[in-house]
Amino acid sequence: MSASALSLRLVILAEQPEWIARLRNCLHAAGNALPLIVAPDWETASLRLDPAGHYLLFSTPACRPSATGGWPLVLLLDKEPSTPPDGAADWLVSRKLNPDVLSRCLRYALERIRLQATVQRLAEHDPLTGIANRQGFQALLSAHLANDGGEGLALGHLDLDNFRHVNDSLGHQAGDRLILQVVARLRSQLAAGDVVARLGGDEFALLLDTRRQTDRDEEVADRIVEALAEPYWLDGESMMIGCSLGIADAGGADDADSLMVQAHIAMQQAKIRQGCTWYRYDPLINRGARSLSDLESELRRALRRDELELHYQPRLSMEDNRIVGLEALVRWKHPERGLLLPNEFIPMAEESGLIVPLGYWVISRALRDMQCLQGGGHNDLHMAVNLSFRQFQDSQLLPTLSRLIDERGVDPGWLEFELTETAVMRRSDQVRQTMQALRDLGVRFSLDDFGTGFSSFVHLNNLPISLLKIDKSFVGGMDGRKHNRKLVQAMINMAHELELEIVAEGVETGEQMGVLRSFGASQVQGFLVSKPLPFSELQGFLGNGRRVGQSN
Repeated sequence: MSASALSLRLVILAEQPEWIARLRNCLHAAGNALPLIVAPDWETASLRLDPAGHYLLFSTPACRPSATGGWPLVLLLDKEPSTPPDGAADWLVSRKLNPDVLSRCLRYALERIRLQATVQRLAEHDPLTGIANRQGFQALLSAHLANDGGEGLALGHLDLDNFRHVNDSLGHQAGDRLILQVVARLRSQLAAGDVVARLGGDEFALLLDTRRQTDRDEEVADRIVEALAEPYWLDGESMMIGCSLGIADAGGADDADSLMVQAHIAMQQAKIRQGCTWYRYDPLINRGARSLSDLESELRRALRRDELELHYQPRLSMEDNRIVGLEALVRWKHPERGLLLPNEFIPMAEESGLIVPLGYWVISRALRDMQCLQGGGHNDLHMAVNLSFRQFQDSQLLPTLSRLIDERGVDPGWLEFELTETAVMRRSDQVRQTMQALRDLGVRFSLDDFGTGFSSFVHLNNLPISLLKIDKSFVGGMDGRKHNRKLVQAMINMAHELELEIVAEGVETGEQMGVLRSFGASQVQGFLVSKPLPFSELQGFLGNGRRVGQSN
């Protein structure tokens, strides 16, 4: 790295004009034309310095500054010191000063500055992607906020869903290749003046310039979630991962830390919605949000007080337009906030471990209602229950389930556990053993939200899975994008090749129903068939006959 590449400038702080003259003469004799700043003291010199520039300071002891801003300091001495001066990068003695000595001093200083620049770059940049890391981004964000108060800037916090399972399944090298693909997609959606940084393994920050267009952050957010929703290719296999993006207006934050917190809160709100989506920070929602510990305590009480209930969403057979299955969906009858949907408390239950007792409550209640339906003549309805991975790992799952089935006297062949893609890909040997034990009991399995996680088709083919459920994001996307239709058709064809049934979730229109029928989908589920119903309403729905009109 040359001096010109560094834009190095020399600063001389000396009360004696002889020093200034000697240095000027030596620079001239050495043919060195570096810019020279001369000042009687540091206070005067600092007014002329750019904090981002590169400087080499020459100073006599009398003019030595107490702090140099990290720039190297060369002391100008009248005689050789007995020990190296503390805090000085080098020193020059007046009677030994000549062009060669000064040139050596400059070379040494350049090497030191180059090393400092390299250390700074490594400290503030991600070694894999080359973009800023958390430390570098924090410094950059603080500088922007100090310069203009954050006006015309928006901060984004993006998190990849289920990225850890890619590392677990394919290894960290594959995970690194995926990160590079993600960064390339992010950069393709940004413009000059925008910044992308990697905050951690699968977390990214985006600083968006909105000075010329106030709603530009929303447009960029839409493009980013759409770009990251496209399939990725790793080791010859196609995979999809979700992403959650939170956006916060920089003008509404006091400092960099509080702005980062706001964007992180918005990202968490986006994650509740699932799939690739984004959410703008809302201070009202944040102020009204209950703490995790409060909500956990309330859910524990809700389990004791029987404040939970199950709603059931029917599944329709495309072959004869008959209801052939039900999915049990838990609801919380909160005494103050009304009926809460799963996305408002299940993530907390997963994190706290309450998902295990909650899951057993769901299984018990679903088997009770299943017994009631079978007693009413509905003996051929599959009852699907979502099973979390934490409950799947519980050592008491098999004995508890056996006991509950015996107590209710139901046929376990009509009980179906729904597992997510990411769950079946974790600890594959343990998953296979547990699934086989439950299969021996008579239970069957379906794979929920197919297409949103990561699956090896070979791996899936080795598991006792009977049915795949296409995530509603793909079904809803068929209306506007031809690519999504082809993707759904490919999923259905793949299920047929594996001799699996397939259910399309989130069907809301007759057009979607027609397309899925033409693709050969086995079953559909969604508001077009029925919304989730409390058990009392479900009984009335089924009592009117289980055949849905042929008009669809």
